[in-house]
Amino acid sequence: MGAGLACGGALRAPLLAQVGSPPSNLPPAEETPAPAAPQAEPGEAVVPPPAAVDERTRTAGGALAAFMASRNYHSIRALKSVMTPRLQARFDQDSVPFNGKRGARIAAFDFQESDLKLVPPPRLKGAAAAAKTTPPVPAPPPEETYVATVRTLWEEQGEAVEQRVESLRVTRQEDGSWRVGSLDKVSADGLRFTDQVPGVTTLRMALRAWHRRDLAAARSLMSAALLKKYQGREETLRAIFVGGDDPRHAAFQILELKPEGALDEVAKVRLFETHPGQPTTIAGSPVTVRLLKKGPRWLLDAWD
Repeated sequence: MGAGLACGGALRAPLLAQVGSPPSNLPPAEETPAPAAPQAEPGEAVVPPPAAVDERTRTAGGALAAFMASRNYHSIRALKSVMTPRLQARFDQDSVPFNGKRGARIAAFDFQESDLKLVPPPRLKGAAAAAKTTPPVPAPPPEETYVATVRTLWEEQGEAVEQRVESLRVTRQEDGSWRVGSLDKVSADGLRFTDQVPGVTTLRMALRAWHRRDLAAARSLMSAALLKKYQGREETLRAIFVGGDDPRHAAFQILELKPEGALDEVAKVRLFETHPGQPTTIAGSPVTVRLLKKGPRWLLDAWD
């Protein structure tokens, strides 16, 4: 799975500042001792030094990726740290647009450099434009803001249930860092497979085992023929259902499940993998799964 855009460093100018390397012929500088911590006078509180700027927030794309990667209930503090105060207040009132509801959560997100558009400064008209020619006080620099279009994939218990297009605004702060200032849903398409057909329960159990990387659960659903196929090839079977940490198993989508004969079902499935914390193309890999009815049970008979 190719990443759509790497965090922070993947964005080119003007999103990423270009810094030249220092000259190599300068004499070594004398070491300067670090300044001592400020001492408070009696009755006076010490003002703590400013917090270091998160490296990811030094570019608009890095801040956007950090925001998207933190949209779950396990990283609320990290998520809010990349928001403007106004968006934090909105999150405190209703967190559902950020983190989902009823068990649904973001499985993957995707954006590219071309998806971030610089917002031009407002054009002055009439008296305001005339006054700009001779301002009594220097005007503050215009706020630098990008509007980003991001595609998101949402899953519930591993199954892809929705694909969204969202619009976000990323704004440069006074300290030079970037923060996300708005989040709006543009469109949403449902992806959940809703047909109640024979074998769908076994199919979901097998796909959830893939999502959880649970090889033992997957093996318990396999037919004798499939187990025999991978006899002596345990690593191949493990690579299918367990894989590695990068990319990780993000979600699955059942496209169709149709009968083929009296005792066979064939499913068309799409498997999604992502690189943790990074934009990843939401395309998925096609897989064909065959189910075999053995007595009252449906078993996994092929995975291609």
